[in-house]
Amino acid sequence: MYSKLQLYVLLLTLPALYPLKSVSQDSLDNKVVRVIPDTLRTSDSLITAVDTLTHTTDTVSGRQDRQAINSPVKYHSSDSIIYALGEQKVYLHNGSSVEYGDIKLNANYIEFDMTDETVFAKGVEDSSGILQGKPVFTEGSDKFESLTLKYDFRTKKGLIKEIFTEQEGGYLHSKITKRQPNEDICIKQGKYTTCDAEHPHFYLALTKAKSIPNDKIVSGPAYLVIEDVPLPIGIPFGFFPNTKTNKSGVLMPQYGEENRRGFFLRNGGYYLALSQYFDLKLTGDIYSNGTWVASLGSSYRRRYRFSGNLMAKYAENITGEKGIPSDPYQQEPGYSKTRDFAINWSHNKDPKANPNQSFTASVNFSSASYDRNHTRNINSVMQSTKQSSINFSKQWPNSPFNFSGSLNATQNSLTKSIGLRLPQMALNMNRIYPLRRKSRTGPGKWWEDLQLSYTSSLENRLNTNESEILNSTWNDFDKAYQHNIPLSLNLKALNYFTITPSVRYTGVVFTKSIHPRFVENFQYPETGARVDTFMIDTVPGLRYAHAYVPSVGVNFSPKIYGMFQFSEKSKVVAIRHMMTPSASFSYVPDMKGKVPNYYQEVLIDTSGKTKIYPLYDESIYRIPVPSGRSGSVSLSLKNNVEMKLKPESDTVKEFRKVKIIDNLNFSTTYDVFRDSMKWSPIRMNFNTRLFKNLVSLTMSGTLDPYAYNKDKKGIYRTYNKALVTTTGQLARLSSFVFSTGMSFKSGQGKGKGSESNENNDNNDPTAPTERTPQYESSIYPGGYVNFEIPWSFNCDYNFNYTKNSDKPSIIQSVRIRGDFSLTPKWKIGFNSGYDFTAKKMTITNVSIYRDLHCWEMQVSLVPFGSYRSYSFQINIKSAVLKDLKYEKGDNWYDNF
Repeated sequence: MYSKLQLYVLLLTLPALYPLKSVSQDSLDNKVVRVIPDTLRTSDSLITAVDTLTHTTDTVSGRQDRQAINSPVKYHSSDSIIYALGEQKVYLHNGSSVEYGDIKLNANYIEFDMTDETVFAKGVEDSSGILQGKPVFTEGSDKFESLTLKYDFRTKKGLIKEIFTEQEGGYLHSKITKRQPNEDICIKQGKYTTCDAEHPHFYLALTKAKSIPNDKIVSGPAYLVIEDVPLPIGIPFGFFPNTKTNKSGVLMPQYGEENRRGFFLRNGGYYLALSQYFDLKLTGDIYSNGTWVASLGSSYRRRYRFSGNLMAKYAENITGEKGIPSDPYQQEPGYSKTRDFAINWSHNKDPKANPNQSFTASVNFSSASYDRNHTRNINSVMQSTKQSSINFSKQWPNSPFNFSGSLNATQNSLTKSIGLRLPQMALNMNRIYPLRRKSRTGPGKWWEDLQLSYTSSLENRLNTNESEILNSTWNDFDKAYQHNIPLSLNLKALNYFTITPSVRYTGVVFTKSIHPRFVENFQYPETGARVDTFMIDTVPGLRYAHAYVPSVGVNFSPKIYGMFQFSEKSKVVAIRHMMTPSASFSYVPDMKGKVPNYYQEVLIDTSGKTKIYPLYDESIYRIPVPSGRSGSVSLSLKNNVEMKLKPESDTVKEFRKVKIIDNLNFSTTYDVFRDSMKWSPIRMNFNTRLFKNLVSLTMSGTLDPYAYNKDKKGIYRTYNKALVTTTGQLARLSSFVFSTGMSFKSGQGKGKGSESNENNDNNDPTAPTERTPQYESSIYPGGYVNFEIPWSFNCDYNFNYTKNSDKPSIIQSVRIRGDFSLTPKWKIGFNSGYDFTAKKMTITNVSIYRDLHCWEMQVSLVPFGSYRSYSFQINIKSAVLKDLKYEKGDNWYDNF
């Protein structure tokens, strides 16, 4: 970077050499030419005669210098430009600057000696003795400042005093700096820090160092200084990367101790900067009791194409000692070895690459005990269910067809169950109108509303648990394929009725056939006993079942409005109630004898009792043939209540609308052809937001209209008799869920927040994004601390009521979370709750964050419970010196 001194020295020679081409040296000996910008208008001169200056002869020395000028030069001085031809010097005073391309030099005083061919720049003290106008050199995004600057054009050596410059995330201070002809920089009495203050809060004192531009900084003996106090922490030599590209290198591990697994080294390994588009990080953990963890991570990014992150971990977790049994009194476990793994992958495709195609991945797959043994995030431990998915979709332009495919996995760490959908694929055709004219003139015909679409789906499912997943084979998956071709027509009648006749063709490919049979005196090979047995055999093999099913539907859905208006003195103008009753009827005729029969009647006991069974396995899709005629009536009522308020000020003329009830819905169905209990339970749901969305309310419930009796265990069994005839009640509340949430903040932050790297020319996949004024935190909940919001508070309450027996089941809990700033640099966060059913506190944690400008302090505390722990950390914010930190804590691993 300091080689740019040569360029602006060259710029300063131009205004000095220009007068020598037209004036004799003998006639001007010992004379001074002073150019006043206001009278001669030379304060902003532009040299464009480049060719005439490329070969200039110095009449004093007789040497010929070659100048490499290939663009215009601008120089400016707010006060004056003085040509001292006798001394062979040029002086620029007060607010001087020289510009050449994207290079710019600013200083209050610039001096060029034509005899020695040296340039000198410095600041000038004002009347109060304060130094103003220090030399500042800028080229593009590179910039440095110094007290004085001197450069020899012939030897290409420079001497700089008290330099201050940014070095790729760090800042370099130096008392004396020398530039060598090979562009290396030698530093004496230097400071390296990541603090951007003029007087840094901390730094590494470098007795001597050497900076190789765009490569590295190598120092001799160095020691740490905090608040101008030297610490007895030194190093015999130092190495600091100084490059704009990624560099491979060793990752220093973290050290510490656990009661359960002993001393440890964590996250040590090697970083490989494979290219500007992706990297690779190989790390590992090792514990003194034999536990070890191997990790592979990678970040990749291709601008306007895709970006993502990948992490894979495998661990062997050891507890206890070999040969030492567990202590029954202290309940300590004996020796055990478990294997844990985790895979995390996120991938996003930029829509600019192909707007008709997308590919995304969000994989969070791990063993059930991984989070408990290895994660250090309390929120991950609290999460019992994990979802993973990989999705691909494609839309053909100017075509109604689209394709989608996905791989999905669901895990439950409590039950250790795993559900896989590998894969799920669908090929669909959007709704088209085959009879509609391309250019419609006049009113449309009723048959032009005929709709046709196509859907198809293929699924491959497996529900298993963690211990059996590795032993599962392709034959263990349930597989099926289904496609549908619906043809329908919407007809309007009397403005409120919609009649929808339709016919649907459905075909299903089954991979298993069902063969139920009753065997008298079946002999079990294990025991030899003979017992009458009903057996169901499953035989693999592809089978195709299909049917066409006509149906007709009638829907009636009007809107009813009610209005209550207030007096003119009231702030409330009116309250409006909108009701949307809906009644629909659907009918499917009995297709027996008109479509294939895929059901079989089977004898199930010796009394001659029979039962209807399907021919194929219906684990994914059902047989498309209806078992008989069906018809149902669906009834619903939706309610919405709004209030209109007058404007709060005379300058605002528009009325303000406030929702009192967003939705209050009731619904039920009546099965026309069912032999008993034709009414389904009545479902109710309600939700609204109050006080400018600060408070949310949600309710749902189920009302059973039928009478019930109790079995020996007190469980309610409904039967075909209305509840009102036995108890006088219209319906019995069988379930009810209520939840409310409150969210309050002192104000919304106006910072930029996280910005995308799309606007950066740098394709570095690990380049940090700007977060202002939020600071990244590894301990604080949410990961970032936002000081623009002085305080926030959130409270959630959940109530769940179920009554299917004499003793109802009630589950209720409350959870609070929030944070507040004691000062503009202190932030305290909290997260806690109470389970009223278990009568105990849920996981509670308190976090404290202190912003120390270039340092930060973080404290996290879980005061009680199974995950009782604490951690304290003080570290430098910058990632350049991220290993310069102090940690102390007691994690929750020792509690298990």
